[in-house]
Amino acid sequence: MIYAMLLAGVLATATWVSFTRFVAGKSLKVPNLTNLTAEEAATVAAERGLDVKVDSAQEGFDDAVPAHRVRAQSPAANTAVKGGQTIRVALSLGPRAVRMPDLTGLSPRAAAVAVAKAGLKDAAIAFARLPGPPGVVAQGIAPGSIAPPDSPVDLLVNRGMPDVAWVMPDLIGRDFERVRTAFEERGFRIGGVKRQAYEGASNGTILKQFPLTGSPVTRRDALSFVIAAPEGGS
Repeated sequence: MIYAMLLAGVLATATWVSFTRFVAGKSLKVPNLTNLTAEEAATVAAERGLDVKVDSAQEGFDDAVPAHRVRAQSPAANTAVKGGQTIRVALSLGPRAVRMPDLTGLSPRAAAVAVAKAGLKDAAIAFARLPGPPGVVAQGIAPGSIAPPDSPVDLLVNRGMPDVAWVMPDLIGRDFERVRTAFEERGFRIGGVKRQAYEGASNGTILKQFPLTGSPVTRRDALSFVIAAPEGGS
């Protein structure tokens, strides 16, 4: 009986000592793993008797931490833990970036809208007169390039070559169909044509013209005329 009581006391003492060592054992401080790669973090943690697990669900963009390096950890650095505990780390995807759109051929206004929509901002806009259609001909960030948000984008916009202008001749009294043919063969556009009865004027004779005689006219202008109609016509 005494032996059994003694044995029970020894077991109770051993259990208490083991429990006390488990609860009151030496604690470890979690190292700061920020900015380390996953492999470097695992090595540093292992030196402290700790494990590391990458939590891919917590990956995110971080302007301060390069891509593929630790941006956050749990438990936090300097937290007291027991040996063998696992530290969960989240890796950075690097600074948030945007892809530069192709602005070629866009007007300055349309280019500014596209730049803002992409998360960038327009900067200096220079204009030039060059052969070819008007619109953006060069941009400070190449199309398809990856750029940080709010990066300024400089633009070079072509205004096109100056229009060549001619002096509008006096066409009053001339036959409209001949005038139409001559102007259209030279690339001019005929706009509105109105017929009006006019006593003494031959059918199809030009009574009025726009632009007026002596005015500058380009191929972008539309030429308008009032021509004589047959008597009783309109």
